[in-house]
Amino acid sequence: MPQILLIDDDETIRTVLSLTLQRAGHTVILAADGREGLRQLDQHTVDLVVTDIVMPETEGLELIQRVRATRPHLKIIVMSGGGRMQDTSYLQTATLLGADYALTKPFGGADFLAAVAAVLSGESRSEATPA
Repeated sequence: MPQILLIDDDETIRTVLSLTLQRAGHTVILAADGREGLRQLDQHTVDLVVTDIVMPETEGLELIQRVRATRPHLKIIVMSGGGRMQDTSYLQTATLLGADYALTKPFGGADFLAAVAAVLSGESRSEATPA
């Protein structure tokens, strides 16, 4: 099964999404921020990165740029509720920078797994409809 790096600064979201992915048969590596996520990428071979955008340390948009510079074919799903301002333009920017799929928080487990399946199967870039 695919190995997925899941990066989110919210421990509850990391736990819930990790369990969702594990129940679907995926191997999950966790990181609490973009800096830790980049360290994990140096230590592990992964098939997909799922990352929040608004995080301390290295945020998601910078992470996308760094991943694209070193691993241009690595699949990336971004997710965000827009932070305090609820601004989803972060998701549009993320897709312009190379994210393969964007999810607006909150989203359900079925939507999340559908996005993961779509990206891993190589479907074209998509953006989820904002909630």
